Amino acid sequence: MDEIRVILEKSQKIALENPTKSYKLAVQALEQAEKQGRALESGQAYFRMAYACRVMSEYTEGLENAFRALNIFESFQQHEGILQARNIIGIIYFYYSDYKTALENFMIALDYLNSVENPKLESSILNNVGEIYRMAGDYEKALEYYSKSLELALTHQLFINISIINDNIGEIYYLQKDYKTACDYFNAAFESSLEVNDRITKGEAHTKLGKIKYIQGNYELAKEHYIAALELFNQVNNKFYLVEALIAFSELDSHEGGNPKPHLLEALNYAIENKLALKISIIYKRLVDYYESSHEYRSALKYHKLYHQNEKEIEAGNLSRKLELLALEFSFYKEKNENEKNKLLSEKLMREIADSKAELEEIKAKNRTLIEVSIMDELTQTYNRRGLNQFLEEAISKSNGDYDVLLMIDIDHFKTYNDYWGHLEGDRCLQRIASKLKAQDYKNYFVGRYGGEEFVCYMKVADVNEAEEIAEKIRKDILDLGIRYTKNPYSEIVSVSIGGVVDKMTPNAISDYINAADKWLYVSKEKGRNRVSIGQGL
Repeated sequence: MDEIRVILEKSQKIALENPTKSYKLAVQALEQAEKQGRALESGQAYFRMAYACRVMSEYTEGLENAFRALNIFESFQQHEGILQARNIIGIIYFYYSDYKTALENFMIALDYLNSVENPKLESSILNNVGEIYRMAGDYEKALEYYSKSLELALTHQLFINISIINDNIGEIYYLQKDYKTACDYFNAAFESSLEVNDRITKGEAHTKLGKIKYIQGNYELAKEHYIAALELFNQVNNKFYLVEALIAFSELDSHEGGNPKPHLLEALNYAIENKLALKISIIYKRLVDYYESSHEYRSALKYHKLYHQNEKEIEAGNLSRKLELLALEFSFYKEKNENEKNKLLSEKLMREIADSKAELEEIKAKNRTLIEVSIMDELTQTYNRRGLNQFLEEAISKSNGDYDVLLMIDIDHFKTYNDYWGHLEGDRCLQRIASKLKAQDYKNYFVGRYGGEEFVCYMKVADVNEAEEIAEKIRKDILDLGIRYTKNPYSEIVSVSIGGVVDKMTPNAISDYINAADKWLYVSKEKGRNRVSIGQGL
């Protein structure tokens, strides 16, 4: 086998597990094919690039490469290539909710299957057509295509296809509230996934079985399924499905009288990191419902604003991408016959795209501001735990030869202060101390509220001695505020105990360093409070 075909086979094998490398290999194959004047291999390279783009969610570039592949395959009347290109084009249009164009491409592909025998691809295309009818709400037609697809997959023992199709059929019955039949299909999907050790499909089946068990009132079994799903998705580091499982788990938390926030906020972190806009909206809505039910209306309003702003970004983003796809399609079909009228239309379209992108960037900027708000503690206007974790990871990752310092600061006898003055004055005390902590000025310095009356400070220093001097200065600055525990002018002044750790830290050990700083804080407490205790390393 020649080198180009070897590269293309490698690209195909790793497309799902490492799409970035798959894409690079396809580009390498394309460069060699073009140098050697091998047009058909160029088409195959473009197709492999399109497939890798689809896995990476780079849909616009994926569509462009798929059209290039299609153009080459059509010039050679290479039916299998045309079929593959039409299928990937249909999938990309499906992702952009252009179901009409997606269906047209799938139907063209099905026509070519009369002259090409490829059971795996035929099963996939039939399933894709079923997906379109499901999204359109025509469940009867969807089941018709799913059944044809499943029959083909069972005949040829295509276990991955069997698992995916059973999962899709189960989803139809789930939507129709026929939970017994849905459960049967989800179980079948799970069994098929065992044959190929497909962890993602297995995890999806666990999540959906968990949802059904939750609806049926079997909460312990639902929890077991959710835990199994989270474990599988963590093994393959698939954040998309992990977010879905965490959202489902949070609903179970609420029903059992627990707090859904931990699972929802974990899901939100992953969703924001991976730009899963639709999932972000779902999580914001769940947080609004939670805070409203807890009568925490300020927090509910904050997430309500985030929800609507995110919805605006989704809408603008969809419009922008649809215009890009339209321009790409227009260019593809008109490039060989572009008269003056077509040129003017193309220019107008490009202006609309530019305006749409500008609007999208404006909305994104507003969203970044709102996300910044969501990582702040409302009372003290310092970072909350989520914000702390985010900024600690960023700061520690920036290695410049200095030492990292984590200080854990706890207000001494804060309960005594609160009991005497009341919660409103307790809040004012927290705010005054937080302001003093924020006013410190050190290298890469920032502060966050860890919880209750505990704060975390971070900075970079040259050595341990500098860290000790800074911590001692902070301790004295808090004393200088002169906040007394009672009205008695001779009562003690509110003080803080400080524990800290100094090291050249690594981002994956943040929780270990926080624990170490916390242990040194207790050393300060045991020595009588109003003290500083700093350790080096873990």
